[in-house]
Amino acid sequence: MVYSNPVITGHAPDPSIVRVGEDYYLATSSFNKLPGIPIHHSRDLVNWTVIGYAITRPAQYRRDGQDGPIELFAPTLRYHAGTFYLVTTNAHPGQGNLLVTTTDPAGQWSDAIWLDQQGFDPSLFRDDDGAWYYSRRSFDPEHKGGALGPIVTAAINVQTGELGEFLPATPGSGGFVTNDIEGPHIFKRGQWYYLTAAEGSSWKGHMQTLGRSASPWGPFEACPHNPIMTHRDRVGHQIQSLGHADFVEAADGTWWVVALGTRHAPLAQHHNIGRETFLLPVQWTDGGWPVVGDAGTTELLVERDTPGIGVQGANAATEHWLGLRWPVPCSVLGDEVLLRGGALPEAGREAGLVLRPQRADDERFAAVLRDLPEGSMAGVGVYLDKSHFAYAVLQSEAGGRQVAFRVSLDGLETERVVPVAATGEVEFEIQARPDRYYFTVGGEPVGELAARLLSAEAAEWFVATHLMLVHVGEGEARFERVESQQLEPRQRAVLPAFLL
Repeated sequence: MVYSNPVITGHAPDPSIVRVGEDYYLATSSFNKLPGIPIHHSRDLVNWTVIGYAITRPAQYRRDGQDGPIELFAPTLRYHAGTFYLVTTNAHPGQGNLLVTTTDPAGQWSDAIWLDQQGFDPSLFRDDDGAWYYSRRSFDPEHKGGALGPIVTAAINVQTGELGEFLPATPGSGGFVTNDIEGPHIFKRGQWYYLTAAEGSSWKGHMQTLGRSASPWGPFEACPHNPIMTHRDRVGHQIQSLGHADFVEAADGTWWVVALGTRHAPLAQHHNIGRETFLLPVQWTDGGWPVVGDAGTTELLVERDTPGIGVQGANAATEHWLGLRWPVPCSVLGDEVLLRGGALPEAGREAGLVLRPQRADDERFAAVLRDLPEGSMAGVGVYLDKSHFAYAVLQSEAGGRQVAFRVSLDGLETERVVPVAATGEVEFEIQARPDRYYFTVGGEPVGELAARLLSAEAAEWFVATHLMLVHVGEGEARFERVESQQLEPRQRAVLPAFLL
């Protein structure tokens, strides 16, 4: 009896979890996508569905309440007495940490209560006596010893956002194991307060560490087997970057960890589908220390003997389209999408595109373009960030219609143009594979590119490839039969170039 990791596929990093009775709710980072901070729901810890978003309007993500740049990092989700509390960071300069609340996690959340502007990765903890605590990482890159700063904690009034004095929660100016500690969460089990956090950055050195104390203020004694979870020593394993975890006690009394991780094709150095959410069981030693997974590691298939969790993880795909501006420029009716036009993808804060996370290395994405306003162009694409994307679009010229396949990589632009029929619908399709993306129109190939050029490693940032509908111009383009599905993996492994 097994379940599959990751339990939430595609772009689902920095998971934070809370149990309310028999229900589990989980929030993940969304960076520059809107709506932001997806809220997932589960009854068994394995099968998850997106039920809503915590951040949906400028009054929640900008201090001036106006639309503008957004980079939402590392939320923490907590619950007490009918109210859900969520803290996160808009990391764009001048913004900072914020708090929103709701009584319905699938509905609207409050306007932001703005907190401090220092550090990031905020977290909340409510003690048994009703006191609330606010923790976050500090950040001091100029520290002469090379440590980047400790985790700090302050008292917080969750009604007003008023903060008390910050005190360091971790020893020295770094973490339990390294010079860099982030993503803190405090929780209580028995007599002990536990502080768990991520260390070693979010690439392949990523790890989870833990300390405990008799007080939420510390000092926190380091776990004797830190790091409690990591794949930093599993070179070549398909799962990498495991860390940034949150603990939860299930309804049956068992304990679990949700954490981010990345999946790599066999022997591949790159990954395209971003940081995903993994689930690991927790056992407790007689001395009161957690043992996570299999001595701190996990596999894609995990044996389970707990009746309270699901047998097989579901692909938590959602039909919600994401945008890079507010509001998202489309309306949806079934598998039909009406997409308002906007600027070229090179513009950065693009209006004329909508996105959906790629959720598997082997995936098919298809759409039929039915209506296109005169003088505009529309089609499908793959999008990593404003400097890494590719798309195939239909456009009309004086001599007829043609499809342009365009690739933009760090300012290097390529284009290939092929003619198509003068009238009628146009069928677009993208096949994503671990090594390449293949574009076809009407079943005929129009272009391809190497997958590693649309990877987080190429962007040097924690981003994921998204599947895209794009419309450049005025009016609305109408797409029909928009669908994505996982494909059977190809047998050939992705190998480094020096081994081919």
